[in-house]
This record gives sequence, C-alpha cells and structure tokens, in this order.
Amino acid sequence: LKQRVHGVVNIFGDRKASYEVLREQSSPVESITVENRLNAFQLKVKTRHDVPMYTLRGYKLRGILYGQGDIPVEQKEIALPEIEAGAEIAIALTFSESVVARRVKFDVLRPAGFSAYTRNWKP
Repeated sequence: LKQRVHGVVNIFGDRKASYEVLREQSSPVESITVENRLNAFQLKVKTRHDVPMYTLRGYKLRGILYGQGDIPVEQKEIALPEIEAGAEIAIALTFSESVVARRVKFDVLRPAGFSAYTRNWKP
C-alpha cells in the first residue's frame, strides 16, 4: 500500500493544519466583521480585490449559535445577494433564542454547500 505524505489530509482522511490555510487562501471572501446586539448580529462580508476574485453568486451565510456546554442551540441560513469582487455588503442575522451565546460560528457557503470562509465570534 502506497502512502502519500503530501497534501492537506493524512492517509486516514484527517485534516492537517495546512487544510485551513489552503481553504482560506482559496476563498473569494476576504473577511467577515461581526457586531452583536443581544443575539441580533450585524455582519459585513468583504470579498477579495485580488486573486482569487470573482462575483459571488448562489452563496449562503450560515450562523450556528452555541450555548452552555458548547452545544449548538440554533442554526440560521440566509442566501447572500450577488456580491462583486472587491465589494462589501452588510447582512443582518437574528437568532430567536433568548440564551446568551457562548460563541457563534459564521460560515460563507459555496453553492455546493462547502464552507468558503469561517469566522468564530465570542463575547
């Protein structure tokens, strides 16, 4: 059995540390800034103005709110409008849960459902 030691996953399919670096570098999303007002989040999604840059079509934004014990309590997913390369848009995402969020994980999802960019928010 040949073992390939190069790449972003090991022979068991587990992700190496380089997996996240490569995913971030290959993403058309440059950054996500987060502002919280009692589980009502204001997000700014900024796309790259250098390589890789292209218009985002069919992308979604997913937010997962984690409560006590780091247990996912609520998930929201909204479709993003078409975003030109180098542009920035503001998105509002409100959770209905009254629990205080321990953390929230925001993902920009590609049309196929894979995560293109992740931002973890903690109070």
